[in-house]
Amino acid sequence: MRNLVTDLKNMKIGLNRFLLSYNSVVILLILCFFGTFFIDGFNNNISTIIFDSSIYGFMAVALGIIMVTGNIDLSVGFQAAGSAVTTVIVLDGTGSLFLAVVSALCVAVLMGCINGFTVVKLGISPLIATIATNYIYKGYVYFFTKTGAYYPQGELRDLLKSSFSRLRFFDLKILSLTIIIFILLIVLFMFLMRKTNFGNAMYIAGDNGEAGVLSGINIKRVSFLAYVIGGFLCGIAGIFLASNSGAAMYTQGEGRDIFAVSACVIGGIKMAGGKGTLLNILLGILIMRVISTGMNLMMIPSSWVDFVSGVLIIFVLVIDRITSIKKEE
Repeated sequence: MRNLVTDLKNMKIGLNRFLLSYNSVVILLILCFFGTFFIDGFNNNISTIIFDSSIYGFMAVALGIIMVTGNIDLSVGFQAAGSAVTTVIVLDGTGSLFLAVVSALCVAVLMGCINGFTVVKLGISPLIATIATNYIYKGYVYFFTKTGAYYPQGELRDLLKSSFSRLRFFDLKILSLTIIIFILLIVLFMFLMRKTNFGNAMYIAGDNGEAGVLSGINIKRVSFLAYVIGGFLCGIAGIFLASNSGAAMYTQGEGRDIFAVSACVIGGIKMAGGKGTLLNILLGILIMRVISTGMNLMMIPSSWVDFVSGVLIIFVLVIDRITSIKKEE
């Protein structure tokens, strides 16, 4: 009997710890329950929610990796849009989809390197530095899309649309190439961040950089590489954005940084760094897309999506603050 009581106590402690670390699970379950039973057409849009989550998820994961190191990047949206523009420019100029993809990824990695150099090497505040680079990347995108969109000529647009985002296995949207690659990258980076020395160094950089330096970790190198990885992921997002619409558009970069920040914070990534997992980010992404889809189905103006997202962020931060105080006590 005593063993049973002990087991129940341990189970309760384990459940409490899980809920503290993943309170976003509860939020997501509540939202899905409400959507399933009270919003017409919600169940029919689950595959769309997952598909959209995968495209925008690349940017959120990029930001989450950077936030783990204690930094931030507010240019992820226009890094992705810049990659989309590069994809269309090179495809339109050469007719080679391979060269277009390689060029887009190279440009995105270069953007990540610029952010990393500005923040890590020059020592400029991550917030200020990435706001500045965001305007630079936004100017690059606007130069080619100032009429609204930049379309590849002739049949190249159909080639772009059919090659990535529209490619599905067994003609199922849930098995689109976008979702499969996103899941594979999630698994890869979960392994990287939890099972490798580099991943451990990322958490140490965000949690206690000074201790990391004393233990021989090159914190600056780790932080710089986090920005480079973020750029690469934004590059993939940009390629899929271009493929999904068959064009590069200025609006592809608008508001994506806010979405990424919201997904990371709501999911449970700590703003100070050092804590959070890709599972946290994935939960945050799904929460954001469920809210957006549900409110669109209810014909609620998009401005209210931002309002609800803001309230959720404050709610999550308040819970995080309360639990942190309890742990200190």
